[in-house]
Amino acid sequence: MAQPNVAAASSDDLVVVLPRVFMATLVVNLPMLALLLFPQLMRSRAGSETLLLLGTTLYLALVAIALTIAPRVSAWTAPRSDKWVPGTVSRTIRELRQKHVRDFWQRVGEWFLLFLVAQAVGFVVAWLMPYVSDNPQFGSLGESRWIVHYGNYAVHAVTIYLFSCFSFAWLGARLRQLALTRL
Repeated sequence: MAQPNVAAASSDDLVVVLPRVFMATLVVNLPMLALLLFPQLMRSRAGSETLLLLGTTLYLALVAIALTIAPRVSAWTAPRSDKWVPGTVSRTIRELRQKHVRDFWQRVGEWFLLFLVAQAVGFVVAWLMPYVSDNPQFGSLGESRWIVHYGNYAVHAVTIYLFSCFSFAWLGARLRQLALTRL
């Protein structure tokens, strides 16, 4: 009798659930990767200020969407009982937010710290592999001020994407864990 309980408990471990949620998060957030791969929309040195404003606004909207769907992605990839399935996860999250305020906001704080780490890691990658340099031809007709090294930029963008997706997956998996232990 003890064997099935051990198997059920181990399938709910964060170590087991998080990789599945992370893989699904990578797929669901592909629009964010697509946006990040356009330096003209994400970096002032690669495009105009108008494009930067548009890209930044889209990026912030995609981050907000990723945050709101993180629990649903977790419920889709690792459903459990009637509390953590795609159809009931919104209600479960509201219940967590009302009954376990501190624990809920702790999970949000964990996400925020991991998201900041994603940005910091992206900064380090950009520092190690500069994606922009001065254009020696600048001043000539039609020459831009900067040269964008797209290979380096792509590594920078993918790094931010991977670490950001990990932060969203972490939030979804940790909220799942909280729901299963507290509700």
